[in-house]
Amino acid sequence: MKNIVTRSLSGIVYVAAIVGALLAGPYWFGGLMAVFTIVAMLELQHLVGMGNNPTVISTLIRILDITAALSLCLTAYGGELAQIFFAVLILTAYMIIRIVLALYDRRHDAFRHMAMSVLSVLYIGLAIDALNFLAFNPLLQGVAGWQLVLTVFIMIWLNDTGAFCVGSLIGRHRLFERLSPKKSWEGFWGGFVFCLVAGAAAEWVFGGPSLIMWIGLGAVVSIFATWGDLFESLIKRTLGVKDSGHIIPGHGGILDRIDSLLLVAPAVTLYIFFLPF
Repeated sequence: MKNIVTRSLSGIVYVAAIVGALLAGPYWFGGLMAVFTIVAMLELQHLVGMGNNPTVISTLIRILDITAALSLCLTAYGGELAQIFFAVLILTAYMIIRIVLALYDRRHDAFRHMAMSVLSVLYIGLAIDALNFLAFNPLLQGVAGWQLVLTVFIMIWLNDTGAFCVGSLIGRHRLFERLSPKKSWEGFWGGFVFCLVAGAAAEWVFGGPSLIMWIGLGAVVSIFATWGDLFESLIKRTLGVKDSGHIIPGHGGILDRIDSLLLVAPAVTLYIFFLPF
């Protein structure tokens, strides 16, 4: 009972922080996402053992990875074209510096650590950059960026809720037993329907291009949120851990809370970009 109360209160604070930051404006939301990026990077670095037996070079590598991921997030303040330009510039500079540092990394698995570094920057930094791109740029006619991002967050939460409720009641057929034994196809379709309904509701509340666009957004969010959750499960099962951290009581780490988002944000960006075609 105590764990349920703790989990519920932590969830309320988490949701309130995101919604409040979105409503407060882009600088507040960008600041919150910057904090999420730093914490998630630290959690992933800890999971893969990048902090074990630290040396000067390994410490510099960790700082470089976090700086690159954080820099990607901050490019959103420069406008649409500037964000794309600076993102490419940051990734190019990062790869050059990271390759040079790998040459001086005396650990026997230096190449593995480099692979982990690049994955962390792309997996977390590029995803949050995509989210900020959606939040700071009105890509849909008649729909503000914060409205789109708020809808995406609500869809992710409803997808989790629908999958849990329906899966708990009638879930029989395993969706991806190798990585997540509790997920079922019935639960997936429950979350999928919740997202489609949320899309229809978003069209009624915010308007925008069309009902089909919003319902399509719900489908994209549901599918990629499920894959995003499964990918983090793959990471944790490979490394033999239950949670990415303990910063959110009852929920684990930040990475545990934004795992779906890290795949949804890039997918939604591509969906919105290719929508006119």
